[in-house]
Amino acid sequence: MRDPIAPLRAAAQVCLTAAAGLTGAVAATAGESWQWQLTPFMVAPSIDSTTELGWSGGDVSIDAGDVFDQLQAGGMLQFEGTHYSNFGFRLRYAVLDADSNALSSVGPGGVRYDQNLAEALVTYRFGRGLDQFEVFGGLRHWDVDVTASLPGAALRRGADWTDPVVGMRWERRLSDSFSVTLEGDIGGFGAGSEESWSVMGGLVHHRWKNASIYVLYRGLGVEYEEGTRGTGSFFRHDAVTHSLLAGVGFRF
Repeated sequence: MRDPIAPLRAAAQVCLTAAAGLTGAVAATAGESWQWQLTPFMVAPSIDSTTELGWSGGDVSIDAGDVFDQLQAGGMLQFEGTHYSNFGFRLRYAVLDADSNALSSVGPGGVRYDQNLAEALVTYRFGRGLDQFEVFGGLRHWDVDVTASLPGAALRRGADWTDPVVGMRWERRLSDSFSVTLEGDIGGFGAGSEESWSVMGGLVHHRWKNASIYVLYRGLGVEYEEGTRGTGSFFRHDAVTHSLLAGVGFRF
């Protein structure tokens, strides 16, 4: 598998440079003032996809089975900073592995998806009353490997690419202890994938002064294709990843 860390470092550097440029003028006169949050998540992902793999016998199309048939473990680490000017950044790195029974053009079998994601975003927050909004833009790097165990064949194909993304987040305070949050973005635009999207939302419990508990759902979709159809280089991956996330965010 390709090393997913190098794209994350590069994306993070771009994000931090942009955030520094946006807040530089204010920081020069008033001094820097940041709030940080680190949130590790446990993730239970599952894949609903149609994948095509090129091989010597022709292209093989694979349809994943029941989307929640076999949930596998995963994880996501999120680090974000917000400057007092309301500009900031968010970095995420997620490892999502899922197994599923599958039907293919050559018969039934099993398929394993290894999907690593690195995200680097520049953010801007604003709010009114109990509602807080955030607009953001940046990069999402994908590293996907698909291993299929099929009748008479064991195939492994993969690809990595980077999508530009833009989106918005909304959070509403329900009480001193609870909030609801909803986030969505779109990306790709033909620069990496043909198109991609993400939606994430759920409940936040502000359990402690400097820490909150998150229980979220995330749907992540992508349509990607590379290589020449009918050859061993062909790889097509149209997938939606469903994830249940639970984590604790530490503020400092």
